[in-house]
Amino acid sequence: MASEGWALYCEELMSDPRPGRRYGFYNVGEYLYELQGQLLRAVRIVVDVGIHTKRMTFDEAVDYFTAHVDFFPGARQRAATDPAARAEAEVAQRAIYRYSKWPTQAITYNLGKNAIAGLREAYKAKTGRAYSEKHFHQKFMGMGTVPVAYFREVFLQTP
Repeated sequence: MASEGWALYCEELMSDPRPGRRYGFYNVGEYLYELQGQLLRAVRIVVDVGIHTKRMTFDEAVDYFTAHVDFFPGARQRAATDPAARAEAEVAQRAIYRYSKWPTQAITYNLGKNAIAGLREAYKAKTGRAYSEKHFHQKFMGMGTVPVAYFREVFLQTP
């Protein structure tokens, strides 16, 4: 959770607005691609939880994926007669097969990212005007790949 969360956190951090840079370090096209990645990860969470709690069948997960990631609703149903739909459905089926065999892997990205973002906000509140994004990230990286929940209290106690 710590390393996958860090990766997703960094991707989004790169898109935080900076002075004179509305999309952070991305240009507008790269920012759109970043948002597409966030969308994919959000869909993976819905599918992961849905499949593993048996609230979503495999086919429902494929349909959800094609509708929300590829913006191609009904691809699975049209796959027999539409080559583009077949291609979309096949990609979705491979993805859903992977997610169906690896419970909770998809959700760990967001859990880790949210834990880091929450720690950053708590650290910012604790340090006030002395807050330094650079110092926070250096201190955080010094903790290694240990999940935030294990060091949060100690992290916030020391400057």
